Amino acid sequence: MSRQLSTQIVVESEPTSGGGGVMAIQLALEVLEALAKRDSVGVTELARLLGTTKARVYRHLRTLVDNGYAVQDLGSERYAAGPRLFALSRVASLSPFESVVRLARPSMMRLRDELGHSVNLSLVYGESVSIVETLQGNDLIGVVMRPHASMPLHATAAGKLLMADWVARGIPLPDAPFHRFTDNTITDTVVMRRELYKIQEQGWAAAPEEIAQGINAISAPIRDHHGDVIAMLSLMSAIQFLPRNPPRALVDAVKCAAHEVSRALTL
Repeated sequence: MSRQLSTQIVVESEPTSGGGGVMAIQLALEVLEALAKRDSVGVTELARLLGTTKARVYRHLRTLVDNGYAVQDLGSERYAAGPRLFALSRVASLSPFESVVRLARPSMMRLRDELGHSVNLSLVYGESVSIVETLQGNDLIGVVMRPHASMPLHATAAGKLLMADWVARGIPLPDAPFHRFTDNTITDTVVMRRELYKIQEQGWAAAPEEIAQGINAISAPIRDHHGDVIAMLSLMSAIQFLPRNPPRALVDAVKCAAHEVSRALTL
């Protein structure tokens, strides 16, 4: 006759703090902060510091050790920050621009692999735009712009996105006339404003042969939690591979990737 073994799981409810948060989570965060600020700390010292029992502190420490957020010093009862806590600190120390680059890389790689064109990430620095990350495409003719150089706003897709954002926010445009790079460069203020209004409406920009003959780029904006344009994702290639009127699917892919990065930034 077989015997059935039953296991009873008892869940002990955690008291809540006055602010509505679970006290166990609050204590875990306090333990993490203490580990981050000290070379090492003992259970008794930590319990006294946090105003709780040694048993509660010990349970939290063992959970943190099991998950890599804390380590126990060999041959002692003291604990220190673990590798996963150090990893969190490195992420938290990233500048906003470094965060954009880190979050944009997966979308950039997917665009490059799916479409084959070079993919650029540009960041806004005050009143200028510079490419900070480039993934070389696999087109027959590769196109690469010099990174970390201020780009002419009026003659590049990424630059025109920034200018379109300025118009939407009532910020004055740079003084005209604009420098002519090719016969296709927009140098007239009235024509440029029409172009920027069109960019606002469609949500993307192009610059077919506006900075160099035979080169085109299409770009979509990355926005922060205020809705301001802080960066741009762009495809760049020879005009024969990236035509003046790019396929809708190509434009949608760039817009979708830029939206993904914007969403990740605001989560």
